Amino acid sequence: MRILLLALAAWIGLGGPSPAFDADDLDRLKAEGGCTGCELAGARLSDAGLAGAVLTGSDLSRADLSRADLKGANLAIGNLSKADLRGADLGGADLSDANLAGADLGRASLVRARLLRADLAGARLAGADLRQASLPYASLAGADLAGADLGRAILSNVNLTQADLTGADLSGAQLIGADLSGSDLSGAALRAFMPRAELAGARLDGTDLTDAFMTGAMGLTQAQLDQACGDAQTKLPPGLSIAPCARPRD
Repeated sequence: MRILLLALAAWIGLGGPSPAFDADDLDRLKAEGGCTGCELAGARLSDAGLAGAVLTGSDLSRADLSRADLKGANLAIGNLSKADLRGADLGGADLSDANLAGADLGRASLVRARLLRADLAGARLAGADLRQASLPYASLAGADLAGADLGRAILSNVNLTQADLTGADLSGAQLIGADLSGSDLSGAALRAFMPRAELAGARLDGTDLTDAFMTGAMGLTQAQLDQACGDAQTKLPPGLSIAPCARPRD
């Protein structure tokens, strides 16, 4: 058994498993390229090659998956709460109904990832690439999305209350019915489709609302818009207006 544990530790790269870790489940993951419903809490899997792995319903809470290759992996209904996913590649992965609360996804790639109803409350996604990701009904309450790229992401009915979106790029994103109350969108590119979005208390200092569709937006005030800019194509609720963004110098 000791030889087996040492061999498995060498495979995952950085030491042996935590006390919550099931060595037999890791052996199964290695042999089969997947491990459904497995106990991998606290596992050290940094830099692991897990592209296409089936990990549906597995417990990866507090696991070290930094820089792991998880392209196209199935992590639906899994527990990745407080996991370290910094720099991981989750492009095209299925994280529907997954628990990612408090996880660190800084600089991770989630291009075209599926995160339907995922719990990302308090998660760290600073600088993450979420282009064309699908997150309807997900919770990102209190999440750190500073500098994240959310271009063309589907964020319908998403909970973004108190989220940090400073400097984020939401160009072409769909935010139908999204709750952005209390969020910080300072310096963000909010050129998005966001009818019926809730913006009460949202900070829009230096926010670019060029081409934004905000008809039916709730909680939006003129005072907020006075700190932002847009253009003639910016669609606002009746009675509100916005100054044009300054054109860059030639």
